[in-house]
Amino acid sequence: MFAGIDVGGANTKIATSNGFADSLYAPLWKNKKCLYDVLADVKQKFGTELEAVGAVMTGELSDCFETKREGVLYIKQALSATFDAPKFFDKNCDFKDSAVVDKDPLSFASTNWLASAKFVAALYNDVIFVDIGSTTTDVIPLVRGVIKAKRRDIERLKSGELIYSGVLRTNIAALLKTVEIGEHGEKCGVSSELFAITADAYLLLGYITEDEYSCESPDSYTFVGREKDEKSRMSAMRRLSRVVCSDLEEIGEDGAVGIAEQVKKAQVDELITSLGRLKEKYGLDMVVSAGIGDFIVQEAADLLNMDFLSLSSLYCKEISAVFPAYAVAKLLERSNL
Repeated sequence: MFAGIDVGGANTKIATSNGFADSLYAPLWKNKKCLYDVLADVKQKFGTELEAVGAVMTGELSDCFETKREGVLYIKQALSATFDAPKFFDKNCDFKDSAVVDKDPLSFASTNWLASAKFVAALYNDVIFVDIGSTTTDVIPLVRGVIKAKRRDIERLKSGELIYSGVLRTNIAALLKTVEIGEHGEKCGVSSELFAITADAYLLLGYITEDEYSCESPDSYTFVGREKDEKSRMSAMRRLSRVVCSDLEEIGEDGAVGIAEQVKKAQVDELITSLGRLKEKYGLDMVVSAGIGDFIVQEAADLLNMDFLSLSSLYCKEISAVFPAYAVAKLLERSNL
């Protein structure tokens, strides 16, 4: 059995070649040492069943590290200290030993999307692959089986191949500068405070459950000892109300729901812009989707009259949610056959 590990700044995701999948909350920016604990738990769970371990990462961007170079080397060391001879996936889509990481750390930074794209490109030659996770959205053109996306995040941000918003952890104020509020739809500015996140919007709209609200809420510190209340529908509405410097008594449930709906529209519209540009540039008419934000991808694809396929329908929801880790496990398995 082969394992793929995707070390992010907030979550470490694990998948095996035989279909196990899990995501463990491990916020590196709070305590980077937590990665060692998470990896030790993974090793204990699988033990001698593992033939090999492959890894990708994005957690090197966490602000607990002064540079991405430092972050890559820290993550590499944590994996190497836990597993026997782990393999690291680089920007050329090859697996390398840890000694190669030491020589060129930046070649291993932000490679999780690349593993997914490499895996999908072997299945679908001409598609746009989209993965919306808790924090980011990858929009990757695949043309005749070739990955056409830029390799550096800063370049992907310029081209719209990386959208820095997701369905859980994104600050509402990063998506909306104004909202329409009240029965007459008056425009209202929003507070730039971290009052509410996209998880609040999608919990309220019913796209995620309380259990799927897997990150901390912006006011989690007030719910110590009663964490279930923190992620209730009522708490989400209260947080959304604060976005317009108000509270639920003032704007009511309809007002909070209205803000949530505008959050969703903003993310759909941003994805439409990116998809539309890549569709025109490469003549692509099909979207293949992974991640926990399928519902956003499907709506955007439908509005662009593009064919849509969710990988959760081929695998399962759990694998789709940690698709880069699963892709690493399968690619590593193939490389060892």
